[in-house]
Amino acid sequence: MAHLTLFSLLLVTILVSSVASQGGIASCCRTTSNTQIHRDRLKSYYIQYPPTCHLHAVVFTTVYNRRICADPDKLWTKTSMAYLDGKNWYIQKFIPKPHS
Repeated sequence: MAHLTLFSLLLVTILVSSVASQGGIASCCRTTSNTQIHRDRLKSYYIQYPPTCHLHAVVFTTVYNRRICADPDKLWTKTSMAYLDGKNWYIQKFIPKPHS
Protein backbone atom coordinates (compact mmCIF):
# COMPACT_ATOMS: atom_id res chain seq x y z
CA MET A 1 0.00 0.00 0.00
CA ALA A 2 2.84 2.40 0.79
CA HIS A 3 4.32 1.80 -2.67
CA LEU A 4 1.02 2.71 -4.34
CA THR A 5 0.76 5.93 -2.31
CA LEU A 6 4.35 6.86 -3.12
CA PHE A 7 3.82 6.10 -6.81
CA SER A 8 0.64 8.21 -6.91
CA LEU A 9 2.37 11.12 -5.21
CA LEU A 10 5.29 10.91 -7.63
CA LEU A 11 2.95 10.83 -10.63
CA VAL A 12 1.02 13.90 -9.44
CA THR A 13 4.28 15.77 -8.83
CA ILE A 14 5.52 15.03 -12.34
CA LEU A 15 2.23 16.13 -13.93
CA VAL A 16 2.09 19.38 -11.97
CA SER A 17 5.70 20.28 -12.77
CA SER A 18 5.27 19.56 -16.49
CA VAL A 19 2.20 21.82 -16.71
CA ALA A 20 3.97 24.57 -14.76
CA SER A 21 7.07 24.41 -16.97
CA GLN A 22 4.93 24.93 -20.08
CA GLY A 23 3.35 28.11 -18.78
CA GLY A 24 0.29 26.37 -17.43
CA ILE A 25 -2.94 25.54 -19.12
CA ALA A 26 -4.42 28.92 -18.14
CA SER A 27 -2.03 30.70 -20.54
CA CYS A 28 -3.39 28.87 -23.60
CA CYS A 29 -5.78 30.60 -25.99
CA ARG A 30 -9.15 28.88 -26.14
CA THR A 31 -10.44 30.89 -29.10
CA THR A 32 -9.04 33.36 -31.61
CA SER A 33 -10.12 36.98 -31.80
CA ASN A 34 -10.96 39.09 -34.84
CA THR A 35 -9.37 42.11 -33.13
CA GLN A 36 -6.95 43.90 -35.44
CA ILE A 37 -5.01 46.65 -33.71
CA HIS A 38 -2.43 48.89 -35.34
CA ARG A 39 0.86 47.08 -35.70
CA ASP A 40 2.76 49.85 -33.91
CA ARG A 41 0.96 48.77 -30.73
CA LEU A 42 2.27 45.21 -31.01
CA LYS A 43 5.37 44.33 -29.02
CA SER A 44 5.95 40.63 -29.67
CA TYR A 45 4.34 37.34 -30.53
CA TYR A 46 4.71 33.62 -30.05
CA ILE A 47 2.99 30.64 -31.60
CA GLN A 48 1.13 28.12 -29.46
CA TYR A 49 0.96 24.59 -30.79
CA PRO A 50 -0.98 21.46 -29.90
CA PRO A 51 -0.62 19.28 -27.86
CA THR A 52 0.62 21.80 -25.26
CA CYS A 53 -2.48 23.88 -26.02
CA HIS A 54 -5.55 22.58 -27.79
CA LEU A 55 -5.71 25.44 -30.31
CA HIS A 56 -3.06 26.41 -32.86
CA ALA A 57 -2.86 30.21 -32.54
CA VAL A 58 -0.54 33.19 -32.69
CA VAL A 59 -0.45 35.11 -29.42
CA PHE A 60 0.43 38.78 -29.82
CA THR A 61 1.49 40.91 -26.86
CA THR A 62 0.72 44.62 -27.07
CA VAL A 63 2.83 47.45 -25.70
CA TYR A 64 0.31 47.51 -22.83
CA ASN A 65 0.99 43.79 -22.13
CA ARG A 66 -2.42 42.70 -23.36
CA ARG A 67 -2.62 39.34 -25.13
CA ILE A 68 -4.46 38.90 -28.42
CA CYS A 69 -5.01 35.37 -29.73
CA ALA A 70 -5.09 35.35 -33.53
CA ASP A 71 -5.79 32.80 -36.25
CA PRO A 72 -2.43 31.90 -37.85
CA ASP A 73 -4.04 31.57 -41.30
CA LYS A 74 -5.44 35.12 -41.44
CA LEU A 75 -3.68 37.73 -43.57
CA TRP A 76 -3.59 40.28 -40.73
CA THR A 77 -1.83 37.77 -38.49
CA LYS A 78 0.79 36.92 -41.12
CA THR A 79 1.55 40.55 -41.99
CA SER A 80 1.76 41.50 -38.31
CA MET A 81 4.20 38.66 -37.64
CA ALA A 82 6.33 39.74 -40.63
CA TYR A 83 6.28 43.34 -39.39
CA LEU A 84 7.46 42.33 -35.91
CA ASP A 85 10.13 40.03 -37.36
CA GLY A 86 11.46 42.90 -39.50
CA LYS A 87 11.29 45.38 -36.64
CA ASN A 88 13.20 43.05 -34.32
CA TRP A 89 15.80 42.35 -37.00
CA TYR A 90 16.36 46.08 -37.51
CA ILE A 91 16.70 46.72 -33.77
CA GLN A 92 19.22 43.88 -33.35
CA LYS A 93 21.23 44.91 -36.41
CA PHE A 94 21.33 48.70 -36.27
CA ILE A 95 20.61 49.94 -32.75
CA PRO A 96 23.68 49.69 -30.53
CA LYS A 97 23.33 48.08 -27.15
CA PRO A 98 24.43 50.16 -24.15
CA HIS A 99 27.65 49.00 -22.55
CA SER A 100 27.33 47.89 -18.97
